[in-house]
Amino acid sequence: MNNKTPLPEAFLARIRKTFPLPEQEQLVQSLELPPISSVRINPRKTNINFPASQPVPWCKHGFYLKERPLYTINPLFHAGAFYPQEASSMFLWHILEQLLPKADREDIKILDLCGAPGGKASLIASLLDGQGLLVANEVIRSRAEILKENMLKWGAPNVVVTRSDPAKFTELSGLFDIMVVDAPCSGEGMFRKGDWARSQWSQDNTALCAVRQRRILQDAWPALKENGLLIYSTCTFNPEENEENLKWLVKKQMAEVLTLTTPSEWNITEIPVETGNGLAFYPHKVKGEGFFIAVVRKNEFQKPLSVRKPKKKSVITPTSDVAALLKYPQQFSFFENLNQWSAFPQKYESLLFLLQKQLDIINFGIVLGNQQRKKFTPALTLPFSWEFNNRFPTIDLDKEEALHYLKGETLLPKQGLPNGVVLLTYQNIPIGFVKNVGTRCNNLFPKNWRIRMEIDFS
Repeated sequence: MNNKTPLPEAFLARIRKTFPLPEQEQLVQSLELPPISSVRINPRKTNINFPASQPVPWCKHGFYLKERPLYTINPLFHAGAFYPQEASSMFLWHILEQLLPKADREDIKILDLCGAPGGKASLIASLLDGQGLLVANEVIRSRAEILKENMLKWGAPNVVVTRSDPAKFTELSGLFDIMVVDAPCSGEGMFRKGDWARSQWSQDNTALCAVRQRRILQDAWPALKENGLLIYSTCTFNPEENEENLKWLVKKQMAEVLTLTTPSEWNITEIPVETGNGLAFYPHKVKGEGFFIAVVRKNEFQKPLSVRKPKKKSVITPTSDVAALLKYPQQFSFFENLNQWSAFPQKYESLLFLLQKQLDIINFGIVLGNQQRKKFTPALTLPFSWEFNNRFPTIDLDKEEALHYLKGETLLPKQGLPNGVVLLTYQNIPIGFVKNVGTRCNNLFPKNWRIRMEIDFS
């Protein structure tokens, strides 16, 4: 590992105070080792096997990699076929599987409050598998755009992406069954990933993080229903940001920290918190980075929000050509705004209108395309949706062709290819559209998603 920045002295002093002598040395030494690389596949798109990969024990779609590849030059990464995610944070899958049997997922509403860049949101989307509703939020504009891109590529149709301060959720009383708060933190669990986390760390910053985390929890708490579950996590070892925040929440609200159990061979450390516990992932014990996670049940009454159908009819009947773009159009409501068509799960139509009034929504459901007079142009992001029903001519590219396309280059049409919109795939997974105009194929891959790095094709 090429860390030039030494571990902060104040951090080391706390580790010495917190851990017994043999373990404190093991933890500090583990922070000088290379980070672990891992990915989670999109089960709706691929069963891709990575060379020399090993399964992550707590997430059936997660895999450890022998070494970190250059994801940028793998077209399947751009297709949303997998997501590079830290293995410890994939533990959310195990918790949700325990809390949510498949029979209970049909009408579940989940909020991922601090959702960027999209690791946990895409994991939740895979677990729901098209059922229920996921609201993925990020308050910072630039990070919200990354969250939007990653969720569009992942392809789940039952997702609303928002860019709102946690305080905006206060008015959504008792709306969510589960709230995931992966709180912004001091990042001590990322110390072996490079200099940035180390150089940003200070005692003042850890104290500031703890205060900010409490503000986030306090603002969003009313949006959690009675008996609803808060899943709280950080990527730090700092007790002030972890168990002390949970103790504060229990004292301030009618909340109960649940007891989580794991197989002993996973080597996850249980930290007692009130009547329950939190789980700590220490890199000298677990194959992953530093992580903390706990589950809190809300035991106080929360008046549920009334969700009513709007008086003004915004949903309209699409043309047969538009409806045919989806595999199961009867399950969706269709919307048209400024000639742009979108679709959203019909059962959550009224809830979508309510969210639009309260939150800054930057994407919802499936963007289908644009209708100008009699001409319909499919949305550039449509091929990534799980529900996309392909009716376009299709070409499967090899890796080099796919990378030229993903860089935004113009492609030459293959013999016999009809004019018009053409779907491109890589290993039979959609990666985008081109428009064949006869002498060339105009590249329709979204400009802000294109590969910018130089690639050696020799």
